[in-house]
Amino acid sequence: MVEKEEKIKTLSEDIALLESYIEDLFSFTPLPLCFVNPKGMVLEVNPAFMKVTGYNEYDVIGESLFSFMEKEDAENILKEAIEKDIVEGKETKIKTKEEEYIPVTAFAKRRKVKGEGVNGAFFSFFDLAEIKKKEEEVKKTNKKLEEKIEEMEKINRLTIGRELKMVELKEKIEKLEKELKNYKKS
Repeated sequence: MVEKEEKIKTLSEDIALLESYIEDLFSFTPLPLCFVNPKGMVLEVNPAFMKVTGYNEYDVIGESLFSFMEKEDAENILKEAIEKDIVEGKETKIKTKEEEYIPVTAFAKRRKVKGEGVNGAFFSFFDLAEIKKKEEEVKKTNKKLEEKIEEMEKINRLTIGRELKMVELKEKIEKLEKELKNYKKS
């Protein structure tokens, strides 16, 4: 009996350590995470989610994914995760508390409890705002470079045109000088 109680105590301690480990990992990860039930109701969010969106736990827990994601995207990603187990890299947007939309890549993973079936999905969001900003900067820089190249090509065409005209004029001058020499000789 004592041995059985020791095993139960050890298992309980192991479970408590595992729960603490999972909670620390969920809190520590820099990616915004949330856990939703099969209907899309938010059950839990991590600190990174709150930092990126500006919401606190009380703003989103118990609310639908649709309160901060575009409805069609949220429905499709959740449905796909529940049916296929995992969704990787779907571009969408999440809404912040200030009503701004942040471009993100969403990932989702079905959560299944043995013997009970699907009880929800984990969602993770990778913020694309900085990447999109850099893409716009690159596009603007490329446009400026294309304009400069076009300008340089125009200058090059003018310069080549000028050089060809100079060669043509030199040839005319040489011809006229020869004609003048011939005229003076005769």
